[in-house]
Amino acid sequence: MMAHHDRSIHECVIALAEEVGCASIAGELYSVLKSAAVAWLQKYRRDGQVQRHQGTGLWHVSSPAQDSALVAEAQRNTFISARDFKAATRFHGQKRMFILRLKEAGFRTRPVVVQELLTDEHKLYLFFFFTVVPCILILSKFFIYQLRELL
Repeated sequence: MMAHHDRSIHECVIALAEEVGCASIAGELYSVLKSAAVAWLQKYRRDGQVQRHQGTGLWHVSSPAQDSALVAEAQRNTFISARDFKAATRFHGQKRMFILRLKEAGFRTRPVVVQELLTDEHKLYLFFFFTVVPCILILSKFFIYQLRELL
């Protein structure tokens, strides 16, 4: 089981490891696993930071430039496939990571509905429904109003 130690313990182990020159001895003195002390020291030497980074702990597959190119391509071509997006932007991640990057940028997936072209019969029906039916409704309301006034 992994224990999360206080930041002050991290700092003390790293400081002692720098003085002594051995992270495993510093880890033993503070009751920290040797592997954890060695990892802390390596991370400190690599990044210069003691605290943990926020996030999942996974390395980014793509660079920020590739992510911005991916978002720009998604804004320009909204109806192309993920495979075409990956080819256009040279994105090396998998489809799931590609979708995650777009969601982080504010894009949401939406299914594309492919519709058949309307036949002449359907066009006539739609014309009738949206032009004649409202006129009939308006006229019927007018006649009802007129009948009420007569009664």
